[in-house]
Amino acid sequence: QNPNGPIDPTPTIAMVGLIEKAEHITTQWFKDEGDVIILLGAVVDAADPLGGLGGSAYLQTVHGLKTGPPSRCDLEQERKLHDLVRVLIRSGQVKSAHDCSEGGLAVAIAESCISQQVARDTPRLIGALLDLSAFSGLRLDALLFGETQSRIIISVPPGKAGAVLAEAKKAGVEAAEVGKIGGAELQIRT
Repeated sequence: QNPNGPIDPTPTIAMVGLIEKAEHITTQWFKDEGDVIILLGAVVDAADPLGGLGGSAYLQTVHGLKTGPPSRCDLEQERKLHDLVRVLIRSGQVKSAHDCSEGGLAVAIAESCISQQVARDTPRLIGALLDLSAFSGLRLDALLFGETQSRIIISVPPGKAGAVLAEAKKAGVEAAEVGKIGGAELQIRT
């Protein structure tokens, strides 16, 4: 409970693991200007008529609604995605990784631009250009704020982007280059 009312029921899964090498610890914040942003996983679940907006933060915040079925979870695809991300991290190709969950792709990108703390109450801010023009046939709200499952954004050095996309294809995981890191603000091209 809180002063605004009851807290929504939240199914929670907790995981504990051991990361054997410190260099494999991968944070969510973007690191360097010029790095490439890649979305691993489907941009929007084509089988979901709501495009990931059912039960979403967007639906509640913008439309004041708490309704609709949540995005479906394909456990086999989830396994492929996480296996791929571990391989990419262990190979040294990934500089940052962040799940696309509450708030969707736009929120995950924004969080990656602002989440590094260099000192108490002192975030390091870095901009990004998110180019989603290749996905112009999709609903814009679903593209930006849909909470489709099994998606992770990663950043990689520019010279590694092609190899990462090839590795994703080999692993059976959809992947797309969606932007570049740099500048002082987040810009989204649709």
